[in-house]
Amino acid sequence: MDVVKFKAFYTVATLKNISKAAEQLYYTQPAVSAQIRELENAYGARLFKRVGQNLELTEAGNHLFPYAEQLLELFEKSRKTVNEVVDIENHCVRIGASSLPGTYLVPELIVEFQAHNPDAHVMLTVKDAFEIEQLILSGEVDVGILGRAGGGHRTGRFVQELLLEDPLVAVVGPGHRYADRESLTPADLEGESLIMPPENRLTRRAVEKRFRRLGIDFQPAYEIADTEAIKRMVTNNLGISILSSMVGRREFAVGWLKELPVEGLDLRREVYLVHQQDRHLVPAVQSFVRFVAERYIPENVEQS
Repeated sequence: MDVVKFKAFYTVATLKNISKAAEQLYYTQPAVSAQIRELENAYGARLFKRVGQNLELTEAGNHLFPYAEQLLELFEKSRKTVNEVVDIENHCVRIGASSLPGTYLVPELIVEFQAHNPDAHVMLTVKDAFEIEQLILSGEVDVGILGRAGGGHRTGRFVQELLLEDPLVAVVGPGHRYADRESLTPADLEGESLIMPPENRLTRRAVEKRFRRLGIDFQPAYEIADTEAIKRMVTNNLGISILSSMVGRREFAVGWLKELPVEGLDLRREVYLVHQQDRHLVPAVQSFVRFVAERYIPENVEQS
């Protein structure tokens, strides 16, 4: 780089001695002399003259000196700026998540990950799974945590690891007559007030399709888009819902809701850790991928 030549020129001009400049720059004297010579050839002018034991700048050298000083200062500022950006990138983890894990799983993962990696800067984007895949491919997201219907597709464009299976279960309030049961049969749901998401939701379509196969008359009493509102209605014993087990985890733990497997329902969502095939992951992203894998993938725990 020409910066090296200007650095040699500036150091010699400051110290007035090639030997001292070479020592400061950790170069040999011939190497410093060669850099000065190449710079003189580029400008077509002598830059130094010997005065006694010292090297002094020529008239051309005096005019060049402030430019060299500015160039080196600018280079140093640019280097620091780039290093700061690289440092930020190396500590940044851009996570994309589909709606259910993005709401009910990933926030807790972020808290735990940052507790062990306080220098990491985590960003979260929540969209549908297809949109997150596109963001991963475009490089706008580093890693995805995506929920899919059971048996979700795989593609060669991604590394995709199954983290957990999330069954769909019947959910009842603590005052419901089924609250003391451990499971339900399809017949138990006949005539119950079902509280379900709208028809355009994947969960709703999957449940409706399976109910019809089981011969259950599927006529929801309520259609509500907001999952939290569904849970609140169930808590108040206004009916039964079929939800992802992940969605009600906190309420199940404190007794506000109870989950009941339904015999023959056999529906689940699978949650995957996804990142782009053959894409270099910066250290912080590698740490996040390893953290999630060690938490959810048993073979990784056994090998660690």
